Amino acid sequence: MSTLQRAALALAGAAVACVSSVALPQANAEIVPMPPHEKSFVAPNGIPFTVGNRDEFINRIAPLNMMGTTREALVSSVSYGRIDGEATGTLRVGYHVGCAVNIGSGTFGVTPNVFFDDLDPTTNPFNIVPVATLTLNPGEVGELSMAEKTMVPGKTIYAGIRDYHIRVNSCTGPVTLRQFTYVNVASEEADDSGAVFGDPTWL
Repeated sequence: MSTLQRAALALAGAAVACVSSVALPQANAEIVPMPPHEKSFVAPNGIPFTVGNRDEFINRIAPLNMMGTTREALVSSVSYGRIDGEATGTLRVGYHVGCAVNIGSGTFGVTPNVFFDDLDPTTNPFNIVPVATLTLNPGEVGELSMAEKTMVPGKTIYAGIRDYHIRVNSCTGPVTLRQFTYVNVASEEADDSGAVFGDPTWL
């Protein structure tokens, strides 16, 4: 074998190693606990209400296609809200998802496992399996709604998410997640809203 052939083989091996290091993500899953958040507000007509989020975990998992442009995670959390007055409301839960640079049109795929309970968020599981897609352009942030529940006055209302599957395709830059919980309050005299946001984390 000539010196030129040896050099060509060495360059080819270096190129394969480089592509493998970019394309193949870490195979180990990583579960990241996130801090809780809670805020209390008073509507213009004097009705107090609270919104919060706790028990949030981000489970970063290796994508099944083993491509560095795909990210997958299983997310879990318990969101809650309370209205202490004559008003109704809505509790809404989800994630903001941002990708710095997309290849073509990126998509999100989700498979949720959601429960609702007015008193105890650990009972009465209610499973649904829709699939949602969201297309992001480069530099955009998308909103991924996961659960929504009607609130009643005087009770703490929970919406729990267990191992909600988030999949991001065609993203060459970092993917950032941020949980949100909104409470919208409606009464005869006034409407109001409040929110908490989780700490941003990456995939």
